[in-house]
Amino acid sequence: MKKPLFVITEIFLSLVCAAAVAATAVVAIDIKTDILHIDRLDPLHLSSLMPSEKKNAKDEKVKKELSEIILVENKQASDTQESLQKLAESRMTFLKEPEKLDHQPADLEEFMTAYEYSFETDLTGNKLILVEADNYSNTSKAKLYCYEKNKDGYWWNIAGEGKTVTDEVYIGENGSAYEVTADSKKTPAGMWLLGEGFYTGKKPATTYPMFEITEDTYWVTDTESAFFNQKVDGTQEKDWTKAEHMTAAAKSYQYGLVIEYNTFEPDTEKPSAIFMHCGNTPTEGCIAVPENVMQAVLEWLDEDCAPFIWITV
Repeated sequence: MKKPLFVITEIFLSLVCAAAVAATAVVAIDIKTDILHIDRLDPLHLSSLMPSEKKNAKDEKVKKELSEIILVENKQASDTQESLQKLAESRMTFLKEPEKLDHQPADLEEFMTAYEYSFETDLTGNKLILVEADNYSNTSKAKLYCYEKNKDGYWWNIAGEGKTVTDEVYIGENGSAYEVTADSKKTPAGMWLLGEGFYTGKKPATTYPMFEITEDTYWVTDTESAFFNQKVDGTQEKDWTKAEHMTAAAKSYQYGLVIEYNTFEPDTEKPSAIFMHCGNTPTEGCIAVPENVMQAVLEWLDEDCAPFIWITV
């Protein structure tokens, strides 16, 4: 049987040992905590902040995708700006009447002399479109000039003295000629009155007489029809087997002008449906010009003008 003093001593030593162990644990935890708090990081979340190959790969992928999106957006913005710039450049402006105009333009006078035309008797209108054909080096190409006459009878070149409105003009596949047949694929040369303008979709800003091309718009090419070489709306009085459904050529006929060739008492041996319209390829007898040029020409014409088109050989 242990003595009371011995028991008390044993209990005291046990308590001291337990306190020592607890103190050691606290110190260890403190030491570990201090180490882990060197960079003031929460030890409970430290592992989630440690870099890993998988996380780095994901971050790089996200960065790459963002870079690609930015590149696409920048390209789209650049393309849009370029398109707007081209649109602005494509809007043509014609010169106003020069001050103190007292002579005929040299370039037009040269044409008139070469073809034995007279300013007084042949140029009876006050606006003229001149198509200078090239029947030598490139039979299907031509140049376009535009002239306007003032109240005193003097003409001026609305693009500038000696300048063309455009050199990108296409005529018949086989050029131009004074004598043409229905299948010659030649543009009829000469000076012709211009008829109505036409458009598909949005009407250009002009006071010149225009008609809109719709699903009901036909130009009759059947030589047996009473409507040969005329525009017809609808098919209520249809007596033809051949006609140009004009809406089918919406791109070419975005804007255009009727050339009054073979329209008065039409000859069935001669071509029909001769227009000035949009295009960039040789035609079967029409005149094709860039769309912006065709639009600008229509906006230049007005309700009071009596325009003519002169096609050379």
